[in-house]
Amino acid sequence: MLKEIVEKKTIEARAILGFYPCNSNDKDDIEVYDETDGKTLKAKFATLRQQLDRDQDNFLAMSDFIAPKTSGKTDYIGFFACSAGFNQDEVCKKYEEEGDDYNNMLVKTLTDRLAEAIAEKLHEDVRKDIWGYCPEEDLTVQQMLNVKY
Repeated sequence: MLKEIVEKKTIEARAILGFYPCNSNDKDDIEVYDETDGKTLKAKFATLRQQLDRDQDNFLAMSDFIAPKTSGKTDYIGFFACSAGFNQDEVCKKYEEEGDDYNNMLVKTLTDRLAEAIAEKLHEDVRKDIWGYCPEEDLTVQQMLNVKY
């Protein structure tokens, strides 16, 4: 089925990413600013501080990894989204109409796995090339799946 999807281009995959100026505030939030002026607040993400006590002194939140607004420095945050399910509904509808539950589920499973693969590849491209903070990275697939980057 994967070969058929690729050859006939029945399913379309897409991904998008962007980097935006941001800062953390004193409420564990990440404030994201307009990319054109770097000052106009466009979004605010409330980050949750760790809740589980594991014999630790610090309970981290995602905002701890962003430069605080009080530092006067602009930091950046990246976002990406991807899907390998464009046209999936049309393909699955055909299988549903034929009563072919197996291929209906197989399409959904493949598109889910393909989306995961796209996300991993995009994340690698960001680390090595696009943002380039690990250009020399040479991880195996297993190391990437175990989040060793």
